[in-house]
Amino acid sequence: MKDILTLLLISISYFVSAQVDSITKPHVYSFVLQDSPSQLFTMRQTNQSYLSGYRLFARGLYASCKNEHTADLIQAGLHVLLFMPLTHEEGHRSILTANNIGSISQPYINKYGAAYVKGVTDKTLKDLRDNDLPTYIRIHTGGLESDYMLTKRVEAIGSFEQDEFRNYKWEYWVRKFAILQYYVTGLFKYNVDLKEETNELDRDIVGYDTYGAIRHLHRPSMDFYRYTKYSDLTSEEKNYVKKTGYLSLLNIFNPLMFGKPNFKLSENTRINVGMGYTMAPFGDFVDENIWLKYKDLNFGIYARQFQNRNNLFSGFGVSINEFHLIEKVSISITSHFWQQPDNLDFNTSNYFNGGAIDSDLRYFFMSKRNNGITGFSIDFGFIYKTKGFLPEELYLGEHLGFRIGTSLLL
Repeated sequence: MKDILTLLLISISYFVSAQVDSITKPHVYSFVLQDSPSQLFTMRQTNQSYLSGYRLFARGLYASCKNEHTADLIQAGLHVLLFMPLTHEEGHRSILTANNIGSISQPYINKYGAAYVKGVTDKTLKDLRDNDLPTYIRIHTGGLESDYMLTKRVEAIGSFEQDEFRNYKWEYWVRKFAILQYYVTGLFKYNVDLKEETNELDRDIVGYDTYGAIRHLHRPSMDFYRYTKYSDLTSEEKNYVKKTGYLSLLNIFNPLMFGKPNFKLSENTRINVGMGYTMAPFGDFVDENIWLKYKDLNFGIYARQFQNRNNLFSGFGVSINEFHLIEKVSISITSHFWQQPDNLDFNTSNYFNGGAIDSDLRYFFMSKRNNGITGFSIDFGFIYKTKGFLPEELYLGEHLGFRIGTSLLL
């Protein structure tokens, strides 16, 4: 059902966007058709395809609605009721699927105000915890990881002026608020009132994401149960919850939050900066981001500080975005480097070095039409990474993956 809804959104978006005024500057909307592993949708596949579909949907709404406030209300309502839980739960589900654990995404808010990924037995989850703790922690934080990477995608689009602010503003604002909601509630000693269902297959895989992850990071061998309340946490764990709450406020520090995509340095140069925070399979990390636009060249740079219980580890990345080798061929390349704790362990001070390179190549078939679609592309992508955690990439071990997709230019 979740895949049908996603494809329906894309289909509606495509139809509605055809009504957009031809004066609008053409933009690229990319969809991943198959990714690695080719089991349902990967996190990258969901995020990239959803965001392109959403931007088309918003663009079409503003073109079709006589009153802009009507389009705003429709988007805000759909985000709360459907879009946010859909992609968040897909983040959780994708981690399970990549580890060959079957599950069911139920991205509809229930009477407790929660959406679930369910269909997994206690034994399966306990075995995962006892044999692969980093992956077990990540099935808690995968939804927040997905949310975080969606906001980073939006920030790149805004900083490089690849779409109008109104076409992604509600996605950005609601997503940021949702991330803060998970983390900041811990500052107020928020106690989640969830009771584990009688049938274990009806239970959410992890309960409240942050509390469950933090409890298991500190006490991985304690008695197994899924739904962690604030009152279940030790004093040290409660302090960790407070730390994540305060650090999550760094996600606000981006001018795009206030509708400012970048700053003008010169006639040809624009820059944007921002920060970010979310959890990792062995703790958490903080990002400092720079986006630099020089004429038609788009560069991204980030510095990253990983942290486990008591130790900091460094990382950084550099990217070039949508660089046209020739008119019909564009390429995007991102390189990553990291130091991460041995075995992705929460307690060790020992670390290893790793990295990744990720690339997309697009070949465009151009159209002479003056409105609607002016071109589309066939997209080829690949990633090679060493062992280690890379947000949005499902494998924690060494991995070589390929993907194929398409982009619309309109």
